[in-house]
Amino acid sequence: MGNERLKLVEYRNLILELLKEFEDVIFRYLPREDNQMEDALATLAAMFKANKRTYMIPITIQVYETPTYCYHLEEEIDYHPWYHDILQYMRYQTYPPGASEIDKKTIRRMKTRYFLDGEILYRRAVTKFY
Repeated sequence: MGNERLKLVEYRNLILELLKEFEDVIFRYLPREDNQMEDALATLAAMFKANKRTYMIPITIQVYETPTYCYHLEEEIDYHPWYHDILQYMRYQTYPPGASEIDKKTIRRMKTRYFLDGEILYRRAVTKFY
């Protein structure tokens, strides 16, 4: 627990330094269930490196009533979304009826690219080491 506290102190000190770079900063408490946008931004921030001299292009965000993925995915002939077989395997370790050995191997391989959080299936981030 002491190591975690030390990390928080380091983050606090970093934030105090970064505050000097902004004209105005507002801190607001946000309940965890309302924190989806912040989680997405934190993931995005972790994907690239920047320093003080890097010009940052503003990010434009549009909020839709219906999640974007609903506009881009079509149901397959069996009326299930494309990821249904992966989701079923992750939940119940079952394959679709009539799946061949090749189909089963493909589902097991594709499962490693996703993780299940409650009822939501997420694609794992690809980490590249140079």
